[in-house]
Amino acid sequence: MPKPITVLISSRNRPLYLWACLDALYRGTHTAHRFVLIDMASTDPQIAPVIAGFDRRGMFDQVIHMPRNDSTLLADYVFRALDELSPLFAYVESDVVVEATTPCWLSRMTALMEANTALAMLGSAIDRADFVDPDGFAHLRGDMSESRWRASVKADSPERAQDTASANGATLFRPHSPAGRLLMLRTQAIAEVGLTSDSQLDRRLRQRGYDTAIAADVRHRHLSLMNLFDYPAYDFDSRDRYMALAYPAAESQ
Repeated sequence: MPKPITVLISSRNRPLYLWACLDALYRGTHTAHRFVLIDMASTDPQIAPVIAGFDRRGMFDQVIHMPRNDSTLLADYVFRALDELSPLFAYVESDVVVEATTPCWLSRMTALMEANTALAMLGSAIDRADFVDPDGFAHLRGDMSESRWRASVKADSPERAQDTASANGATLFRPHSPAGRLLMLRTQAIAEVGLTSDSQLDRRLRQRGYDTAIAADVRHRHLSLMNLFDYPAYDFDSRDRYMALAYPAAESQ
């Protein structure tokens, strides 16, 4: 029998978002799969009870606790695990809620990847309803600079204009590169180009002749759009440093 599809879930603090993410995945994933939770050294004491609750449900095939919040550790783990994965695997960040559909999100994305062997990176459409109006909530800005404020509410994100109607009925469209928070990836392609940030990975894959796209009929909510309300002290500087590493451990692969 073919291997179940591995779904890697990367987590770091924000227990409200982690619970919502895991609940949606647990209830809404119906094709053969195995969940691997990778906790990136969370410091919030509420994270452990959330993980334990879903572990008691029997959700996880494996729970990995990284010793520190370092993107190179995550990249190293994924790259070393490639030989053990099925031809396709999924990556989900813990501020994502997948929409419940029939067939489920994983089944739909798998079918699209299997139908197009050139497709190496597949994202999902975003629910735009959670985007914050920068002017409507300016009273919550505090002492943020203009650039930090706009970044915190994703004022200039191309996803604000993402419209599945522009796909004109097609199952795949590409108004911009797929966002890295929810992806299905082709294992062999990742073995060839290595791991890096979502935009760089998109560029590398396309340069190598692969296709990348967004699944028009798979949709997710991006809970980080609501940090302003739920986690106003969210550490954007630490996040920027984490992302700036750009997975150099995989560059030499």
